[in-house]
Amino acid sequence: MKRLAILGLGHIGSYVLERLLHSSRDVKGYDLSNGHDLSDVVVLQKIMSTVDGVLVCTPFHLNKTIAEQCALHGVDYFDLTESVEVTDYIKSLNSTSRFVTQCGLAPGMVSIIAADLAAKFDTVNDIQIRVGALSTNANNHLQYYRSWNTEGLINEYIHPCPALVDGELVALRPLQDQELVTIAGMQLEAANTSGGIGSLAESFRGRARNVNYKTLRYPGHWDHIRFLADDLGLKQNFQTYVDLFNRHVPQCDNDRVYIHISVNGYNDHRYYKQEQYTKIIECSKLHTAIQIATGCGVLCVLDAWMSGELDNRSGWIAQESLPTDAVLGSRWFKPYTKN
Repeated sequence: MKRLAILGLGHIGSYVLERLLHSSRDVKGYDLSNGHDLSDVVVLQKIMSTVDGVLVCTPFHLNKTIAEQCALHGVDYFDLTESVEVTDYIKSLNSTSRFVTQCGLAPGMVSIIAADLAAKFDTVNDIQIRVGALSTNANNHLQYYRSWNTEGLINEYIHPCPALVDGELVALRPLQDQELVTIAGMQLEAANTSGGIGSLAESFRGRARNVNYKTLRYPGHWDHIRFLADDLGLKQNFQTYVDLFNRHVPQCDNDRVYIHISVNGYNDHRYYKQEQYTKIIECSKLHTAIQIATGCGVLCVLDAWMSGELDNRSGWIAQESLPTDAVLGSRWFKPYTKN
């Protein structure tokens, strides 16, 4: 049985640890709450000597050091990062270890599902991914309450957004290209954000014309966010942006995750068709919807690793190149099963 360490026991790390312990897996969790300073290389080295793999749920500024230690000790690495910079650095590491970055919901499971839909086409035109983690209710001007990591949220709002446009890999401006999306009768607004697409646009270069990702919000949200980011200049003052959200935008536990993925193209080079995946993931009495969606996305990937499906791979592994049958066939995929 493969031994796993979970580094960071916050919202997602604690959920994954709880699920795996219930499943009698060989797993332990580490962070300051149980006396482990994960910024200390000596602490990391001690952990690495006892495990086969780590799931990194720490703040993203620790990821590079942890990945370096994995490379040195031959330990497999999984993380939740949305940081393109962190992922690009990890890609450059020379090691026999396996590095699976950007696990979770978006990036993560949505890229795997999108790639599975795209595999049904001979020629792919467009891949469109729309995802939103939203409070069930909101009565502030933003029409938004926080349900996950604020630093990750603000990163999405201020960094360029990788996409394929007419076959060319480009970086779109965040918060732009707003559109209306209707899911189960609920009208939402989508706009460009960074991170959620992972490496999908790059992977489909030469295989699709257009690939893009947008975040879903309740109507009115993007107008207020553009005012904060552009007119008040908060996109150039990251810590102020984060502090303001932490201080004035409430955290909520009653949330919902909306997912809409659309792929169109041709079969037999003649028949134009479209495949869609739409899902609403609800919170439970014990866990938020974003916890369930992100945690189960990670667990599906870990399931494939623990069962040996990645044993013939090494180096960096893109989400969309993971073994689809193993990931989508995992017992942890249940929250993503279409209605």
